[in-house]
Amino acid sequence: MNDESQINASHEIWLRTVCQKNGLSLSDEQLEQLARYAELLFKWNRDINLVSRKDEPNIWQSHILHSLTLLMRMEVPLGLRVLDLGTGGGLPGIPMKIVRPDLTFLLLDSTKKKIDAVSNMVAQLGLTGIETRWGRAEDVGKEPAHSGAYDLVVARAVASLNDLIKWGKPFLNPSNPARRLVTLKGGDMFKEILHARRVSGAKDVHTIPLALADVTEFLDSDKKIVVVEF
Repeated sequence: MNDESQINASHEIWLRTVCQKNGLSLSDEQLEQLARYAELLFKWNRDINLVSRKDEPNIWQSHILHSLTLLMRMEVPLGLRVLDLGTGGGLPGIPMKIVRPDLTFLLLDSTKKKIDAVSNMVAQLGLTGIETRWGRAEDVGKEPAHSGAYDLVVARAVASLNDLIKWGKPFLNPSNPARRLVTLKGGDMFKEILHARRVSGAKDVHTIPLALADVTEFLDSDKKIVVVEF
């Protein structure tokens, strides 16, 4: 076993333990796919800025685990159609899809080289029920195939909360009373949440802490899950 394989193996054991302690079971196949995804993300990041270069040594903690917190800290019903808005390097969509194959995903980004890389990763991972799309959310959200077609919009910190709502809301299915926009963000969200409650037409906007059982990675972080319910 080479050094890279040993590192991935230790990360797989760590991730499985963390997820089990927080109510999320991962199969051997899922762990292998997540390890392969980590390799591909690191490889593509040498040529394209998909994640921060300073975070490369922490891909498992800062990106894969971070993405999977959505499945550990909130209920995600079976069979949802999910839009990953501003997917970047396929986050959080690809890790979520690997762990929850029942979910159907569209990974959307306005930067073509990022979507080209993500499309390649999806193909190499052999994932099905997941599409990639290059385009601006403002435009794609008006298309008949995508307008009102999704139950859940997820995003990492790609923009302000108000912009995420403006871009993401048109994608949400108006007939689904449980439709939500969920974003992973850091910093003081008080003013953004207050403004969103006033102008977005949302039924509720609230935060969920990223605290996980027996995990120290997020203890010194101000990152949180922000949930916008319509």
